[in-house]
Amino acid sequence: MAEQRRRELAASARLAVETERWFFLDCLLAVVGFVGWVAGTAATAALGAREAGLTLALGTASTQTLALLAGSVVAWIVLPALAATLRLRSRVTNVSGNVESHYRFDAPGTLLWPSGVLLTLSLAAAIASPIAWPAYAVAFVAGTHLLARTAAFSYRVFSFSHPGLVHVASFLTFSVYATAGVVQLGAVVGAGAMVRDAMAVLGVPTALVGVVDLGPVSAPALLTAGAVTPAVLVGAYLVCQSLAAAYVRWSEPTVDRGSLRAGQRNPFSQVAASTAGGRATATSQTRSGTTDSGEDRSVPVHIQTTRVYDPGDEVSDPAGIDTAHQGPVGQRCRTCNATFSPGTEVRFCPNCGQRLDDG
Repeated sequence: MAEQRRRELAASARLAVETERWFFLDCLLAVVGFVGWVAGTAATAALGAREAGLTLALGTASTQTLALLAGSVVAWIVLPALAATLRLRSRVTNVSGNVESHYRFDAPGTLLWPSGVLLTLSLAAAIASPIAWPAYAVAFVAGTHLLARTAAFSYRVFSFSHPGLVHVASFLTFSVYATAGVVQLGAVVGAGAMVRDAMAVLGVPTALVGVVDLGPVSAPALLTAGAVTPAVLVGAYLVCQSLAAAYVRWSEPTVDRGSLRAGQRNPFSQVAASTAGGRATATSQTRSGTTDSGEDRSVPVHIQTTRVYDPGDEVSDPAGIDTAHQGPVGQRCRTCNATFSPGTEVRFCPNCGQRLDDG
């Protein structure tokens, strides 16, 4: 078990380098696209206002000012955050087959450690370093990667498997990222006063564009908030998921194989395969298989093969098997119709995970 866990931890780290190169390319395209989008729409708005004889100055909370700010929020914060969320969702989920293949770890929690460690280290470096912006840039990338891995985690786990919540967390995080990006771009082009005027009209505390004291050091408030947002949201989801998983382990509910989505883990399948009599074969090495069309298919190292149970084999030592129930003679799984030899002690079908003692 410990050796398998070490293999999955190593595979999780290799996955970021060997398979998730799309992620880093998408991050680069997102930054370039966001800067171009904000600059282009701002220039277009300024040109249109000049042609119409209007002013873009933000004074009192007039109808024109509120309409201008509403359009800016939608164009520069909501739309980029929504586009990034949809892009992340399409990249991670079964649209690309990732949950069914690359993210199919027996211990889904190992997916989270590379980005979690990187985010922690980059936050520490951002607070301690006199030149903080490179560390904040790494923290934003690590936070996005943590959201991507958490989305895969939420698809993979059985308990509290609600990927929609992770997508909402992604949208909120990207909204904070976009807000920080707009503020930083405003400072670069000398429009910091206009940004503060907009915040005052909207009732947003201008302290967000200042610094926050963290003990003996100070850090930019908005950048720090953006860096910690994914960690807080993912942490909240993981707490709920852990509590739900503890309840599932305690209650051992019946798992209908047909109710599991593609790539979702059956929490009782391994228990069934290891405690039932008969032959159970598994390997954790890279292997190749042949599809129905005759095409070779390579499977990543961390993915386990399907455990095959032969109902014709007798249990060599039934008394040595640690189970709480003994199945009746000629017992048959009502989900996949697998049969079991007389005297075989089994609580869950090793084929599909169906509970056998619920009548």
